[in-house]
Amino acid sequence: MNILTNEIIGLLTQRQEAAFEVMFSLYYPRLVYFAKEYVPYEDAKGIVQDAFVTFWEKDPEILNESQLQSYLYTVVKNNCLMYLRHEKIKKGFETEAGIRMQNQVYQSALEQLDTSEMAFQEIESRIETTLAKLPPRCREVFILSRMEGKKNHEVAEELNISVKAVEAQISKALKVFRVALKDFLPLLAWFLRYL
Repeated sequence: MNILTNEIIGLLTQRQEAAFEVMFSLYYPRLVYFAKEYVPYEDAKGIVQDAFVTFWEKDPEILNESQLQSYLYTVVKNNCLMYLRHEKIKKGFETEAGIRMQNQVYQSALEQLDTSEMAFQEIESRIETTLAKLPPRCREVFILSRMEGKKNHEVAEELNISVKAVEAQISKALKVFRVALKDFLPLLAWFLRYL
């Protein structure tokens, strides 16, 4: 499930701005989607932008995409935790117990979330295994839709099937992925969309 080529990873380590822009355009929406599960959308965008600034300023040693994903998701996770802790303190004097409780739940969930490189390698392995187990037509539809980003009508046209058939195959695949990747759902919400 690698998105970036080894060449782009190499250019990132050489601090090439063009490679950074490619990484940003691919990972920014995914990281915002992840962060907005825990913090308000507008704050999520700022948190993710801060993560990319941190990446550029600290220039971590990145050898592969799993390390890159681990680094970015960990920074975003930690930034979300700091945001939630700040909100907890800020709201500590207010009587909105429900908001404080929700922030505590989000904080607890984030603290337990594994964003290590090994977690991303395990995700890739499970995705490949799960894809291989899907029936051929279901796998083909899912790859075109979710991995190549084609719209349902484009997939239907390409495979000469109805849009309803495409929707049914995607639904079938999502059910299988939901079970196979249940331990990683917070990190994969952007991938499977609308679990």
